[in-house]
Amino acid sequence: MAVKVIWNKPAIDNMLNSPTGEVGRWLSAKGTEFVAAARAQVGKRTGFLAGSIHMRHSRGARYQELRIGSTLSYALAHHEGTKPHVIMAKNAGALRFTSGTRIVYARSVKHPGTKPNKYLADNLHIFRS
Repeated sequence: MAVKVIWNKPAIDNMLNSPTGEVGRWLSAKGTEFVAAARAQVGKRTGFLAGSIHMRHSRGARYQELRIGSTLSYALAHHEGTKPHVIMAKNAGALRFTSGTRIVYARSVKHPGTKPNKYLADNLHIFRS
């Protein structure tokens, strides 16, 4: 006995490829959880980096995608870390910073580098469940 299957292509397309379909709602929920975890893990000196982490959910012809990250210029350096390097004064004659309670002026400083904080990569496990 043959069974005839009738596919409702628009309904299947909506379920799989639309941000409002079942898969899209799951992706959106996981993405929101991921963004919250990344913001919690990132450094908080000023809070700008944490506040800049965002998610964009979009649809292609046969797929959905989430883009999660930051557009701040130092976001990648924070995520990947930096090697020791020299910082030179560019727009003024000297750099100004505080050391303890003293104000210090210098034409250049030797930055010791930073350890990576993999606030994005460390939270990919959220999408496994």
